[in-house]
Amino acid sequence: MKKSGRSISWMIGIPIILAMGASGCATKKYVRSQVSPVNQRVADHEQKTSEQIQAVSTKEQADVSRLDERISTTDSRLSEVASTAQQASVTAGQANQLGQANRTEIQTHGQQIGTLGTFVQTAWNYQMIEKGDVTFASNMSRLDKPGQAALDVIAQKAKATPRSIVNLEGFADKRGGVEHNLTLSRKRADAVARYLVKKNVPLRSIHIMGFGEDSPPSTLAADFPIPASNASPQELRRLARRVYIRVYAPATEVGSAARSER
Repeated sequence: MKKSGRSISWMIGIPIILAMGASGCATKKYVRSQVSPVNQRVADHEQKTSEQIQAVSTKEQADVSRLDERISTTDSRLSEVASTAQQASVTAGQANQLGQANRTEIQTHGQQIGTLGTFVQTAWNYQMIEKGDVTFASNMSRLDKPGQAALDVIAQKAKATPRSIVNLEGFADKRGGVEHNLTLSRKRADAVARYLVKKNVPLRSIHIMGFGEDSPPSTLAADFPIPASNASPQELRRLARRVYIRVYAPATEVGSAARSER
């Protein structure tokens, strides 16, 4: 009887156990079916968030790189501007110094002209035997035909008088820069000197000065007539573009020439 009761108990228990096992499996499947979509959504959200973070980080890095580049470019430009400004300041200072030096040089030349004229006429007992001037076109240093004709007369006089000295003083009008006009005045005086040398006037007897756009010194202006008071600006500029020529000779030679002419 006892064995029969146990058998009945097992027979009743087994279905219950199987039912419970089947119920547990069903519950797990249900849970997995509910949790799996949530996990998938969480994974998708995490991936999207990670991608957005990466995109923001990449943009920030690009923005920082562009900003660094702009800062570098700006620093470079500021450095160039500062360098250019410094160079301009130095150049302006040099130009001012050069201009002042040239003005001083011109004034010195004017004094030298007066001293030379006085020395020639007193210490060496020289006298001026010929004078003249030749004019030039604007911004030019080439002799024209009338200028060459005037120089032919002066060359003949200088060659005919032993130990003669020829002084040439070049000038320019006030159009153009100071440096340019100073160089141009010297070129004009040099053009006259070359022509006289071609006419066999000894180079050693020729003295050249360039005064640029400055007015002739009083010692030189006194030897030449001043422009008319009603002269036009164009005529005044033409007269400013010239080379003054003065020929000196020893008084003994001048006296000999005068006696020979008689």
